[in-house]
Amino acid sequence: MKTTEFLRKFFVVVISLFLLDKGLGLVLQHYYFKIRRGELARTTYAIDSCISETVILGSSRAVHHYVSPVIADILNRSCYNAGQDKQRLIYCLAILKTMYRRYSPKEIILDLNPTAFEKNENGLDELGTLLPYYSSHPEIRPILNMRNKFEWLKARSRLYCYNSLPLKIIFNNVSNQRDTNEKNGYVPLLNRKALLPDSAGNLPATQPIDDRIVTTFKNLIQMTKEHNTALYVVVSPIYFRIPKDLMSLSWAKTICMEKGIPFLDYSQDNRFLGHGPEMFLDDGHLNDSSARLFSAIMATDLKKIKQ
Repeated sequence: MKTTEFLRKFFVVVISLFLLDKGLGLVLQHYYFKIRRGELARTTYAIDSCISETVILGSSRAVHHYVSPVIADILNRSCYNAGQDKQRLIYCLAILKTMYRRYSPKEIILDLNPTAFEKNENGLDELGTLLPYYSSHPEIRPILNMRNKFEWLKARSRLYCYNSLPLKIIFNNVSNQRDTNEKNGYVPLLNRKALLPDSAGNLPATQPIDDRIVTTFKNLIQMTKEHNTALYVVVSPIYFRIPKDLMSLSWAKTICMEKGIPFLDYSQDNRFLGHGPEMFLDDGHLNDSSARLFSAIMATDLKKIKQ
């Protein structure tokens, strides 16, 4: 009798948790996909709606360095900046997979961090931002499953897919000021957060190369070739002095040369680094006026390459 009562209570608890997970998860899902501004909205647009001929991919340096309207005007093509803060090449590969499910961009401009291939102590935690799309986009499940061996099971929970997002969902639904200056995915940096030295310092000590990231880079190149998309790998300006033998850049240049991919390195361009801190917002990012200048220079160079 006691066993029967225990089982009954156990099943009641399990069913209650299931319904709670499903109910709260549906509420979070509803309000998540109602977001129309900010980084979450830009991710959704890139995954489900973008049909631009030119697409920018990369991390925060992509978001804040590539002025979509400037690039579109020079290249005479529609352009969308699908970069995302705090993301790496694996995120870029996932976004590209979702795009190819719908259409093929004519060209991809991939902003490559100077340390892009180095190991990251956070592993693949940053990919959690893609969990809301796990159920609707099977093409990115293998990438998300790389986070840990139980990811496929955890992702069956609706709450798990949104567990780090409730505050962002609330804020982005009630605020009309989020990224109000955003233009086709480009978000200008207008307010300096830290004072910079008069001259750029040396890039901090680097980490070992992560073979998985190198493989991701090669897979991304192969995918663009299979879909007849022109790929341009670009390293935008940074307020650091970079050693000539930096492994990530050396490997990237070699791979691009082998695959016939144009590689444009502006990281040490004196038109930016030579002016001291005035053209940068912090040591990793250009300010808005410099981003506009860089976008014009880069797009003009791309136009010459294509002629």
